[in-house]
Amino acid sequence: MPDDFYEQTPDGSVLATEAVMNTIRTADLLFDRIGRLLRPLGVSAAGGLVLGILRDRGRMSPSELGSHLQVTRATVTGVVDSLERRGFVERTPNPDDRRSLTIEITDSGLAVLGTLRPLIHRHEKDWMGVLTDDELRAYIEILHRIQGSVAEQG
Repeated sequence: MPDDFYEQTPDGSVLATEAVMNTIRTADLLFDRIGRLLRPLGVSAAGGLVLGILRDRGRMSPSELGSHLQVTRATVTGVVDSLERRGFVERTPNPDDRRSLTIEITDSGLAVLGTLRPLIHRHEKDWMGVLTDDELRAYIEILHRIQGSVAEQG
């Protein structure tokens, strides 16, 4: 931090700024590593999440999928388009409302997910192996508190 941090931002906190910067840096590193692991499988990190949700929860509408991912419908559309081009998901008419579509995972999607999940989970264990189980629980609790604070303040 610059020596004149508090002159520039009297109501700021060097520690809060450093914590946010390190949180973003860590998230970027993890996202990059996950992307590198998934690239050979033809799946993005977001695509992997979509496949996992569809496998675990079954077919759903784009808006339902978006609410699980907490992203916009446009983002869901782009991810689903990419997965559909690779044959990992398919859009089908909604059996309850023919005017809308549902998205479901295909056999090819299940196969790639069967490779993807163990690969990612093995690396997650390695990455987080620098912390004990008690430290991981505390870390998760701290992250939830931060997420709640950020969500409350918009």
